[in-house]
Amino acid sequence: MSMLKKNLRLIAVIVLILIFLVTAMYQITWKSPQNKERKNVSLIVYGDDSERWESLRQGAGLACEEKDHDLSLITMLTENEASEQEEIIDREIIDGSDALIIAACNSSVIRDYIEEKNLNIPVVFVETVEDLQEGIRDICADDYKMGYELGEEIVNSESDIVTVAIISENTKRDGVTLREQGLRDAIEGKVGKIINWSRNDYEKNVNTRVFIQRAIVSEATDVIVTFDNSTTDALLDALENLNKQSKVYAVSTSNKAVYNLYGGEIKALEYTDEFSMGYLAAMYALDGSNAKKRFADKKPEYKLVRKENMYDEDNQALLFPFVN
Repeated sequence: MSMLKKNLRLIAVIVLILIFLVTAMYQITWKSPQNKERKNVSLIVYGDDSERWESLRQGAGLACEEKDHDLSLITMLTENEASEQEEIIDREIIDGSDALIIAACNSSVIRDYIEEKNLNIPVVFVETVEDLQEGIRDICADDYKMGYELGEEIVNSESDIVTVAIISENTKRDGVTLREQGLRDAIEGKVGKIINWSRNDYEKNVNTRVFIQRAIVSEATDVIVTFDNSTTDALLDALENLNKQSKVYAVSTSNKAVYNLYGGEIKALEYTDEFSMGYLAAMYALDGSNAKKRFADKKPEYKLVRKENMYDEDNQALLFPFVN
């Protein structure tokens, strides 16, 4: 009888051990990252050049990879057509996107479109979008300060009789408008003359390079300022086509801008850390409450770079992030 009791106890112990092991294996298996639901994050940008967004995509992709989620980059056919971007947003929502990261081609129109839809998925804007409702955020550098510092660079580097042409292009993006306002505030009354180059009603559909070429030919200037990638690239193409030189001060992250900074065509370049911008945007899109605690409303950095300092360690890492 005692032997039977011992055997029963042994069996009971073995059963308990097996139950414990099965429970432990279940917990380990189903709480592991591999079995969490993979989210699909849509990164919707303007323009048709996916390479222009590579740093942003890499940053957002790293954040998604760390959390075992997926990222899709969706470009537009156009640069500024809000209705096209709205169609893309609708399509991504219908296809089951779990979060949207948007570089708005038209800040106010896309902001209003998103807010009216009252979505139940996270939406994060990259680049400045002003007057957002609670629950939607933008991840952006300090655009006004960026423009102001570029203006200070002009004042400090050029004579007080210099003529400065400001190209007002893509001004339906809040970030571009803030950069321009900052620069104007910095140079007002401190340079010889300020010229405004903006499209009239007959030039709305004119190619940007052609519009700039006409402005260059029609009005003499010493300095030309741009505030975004596509306008900067168009200006550089226009100067090359006309075989003209000018002192260019620009806000841009394009490869062409960096190349022309090295070549001397660009005197000073404001360059934003779009890798960090993408990383932060994806973190907020995937887990907003934890991201807010972790990053405490951190903004992406930017740097004012000249040819003389473009190969300083920090600047080199920013300008050439994918070069080992």
